[in-house]
Amino acid sequence: MAARTFVDASILARLFDDDEPGRQAAARASIGATDGPALVVSGPVLAEFLDAVTTRMARPLSAMVARRALAELAELTVVPADASLVLAAADVADEVGLTIRDALAVEAAVVGGCDRMVTEAMAHGSLVRGVRVEDPAETNGKPQT
Repeated sequence: MAARTFVDASILARLFDDDEPGRQAAARASIGATDGPALVVSGPVLAEFLDAVTTRMARPLSAMVARRALAELAELTVVPADASLVLAAADVADEVGLTIRDALAVEAAVVGGCDRMVTEAMAHGSLVRGVRVEDPAETNGKPQT
């Protein structure tokens, strides 16, 4: 099976954040070489992405642009958040000390067959449940600005 990458909402939103060009370029580079079928998201990630780009960015996307982007992202492999995923995430959150949001992303990555997760929400270089966490803004241990 080809390597698969789970993409968190923090990275998806960063792709549209023109106010942080360094981080935007890092986010693009982190998933740019990966083809569509190898990219995985989850239902909660899609919802969080929409919230982030329409309400949390300094210059939010219009509803129409955000909806178009969401429709394109929904064409990736999407792991649904059912009760078993949430229960497994709750266990991981307790065992590893993650927030439920981060544990849900990790569990979705596991279910999606990913060996890599790109996110700004977790520690760069950590390994959780066999998934390597990468923060694209980190380069040789130094945050990009």
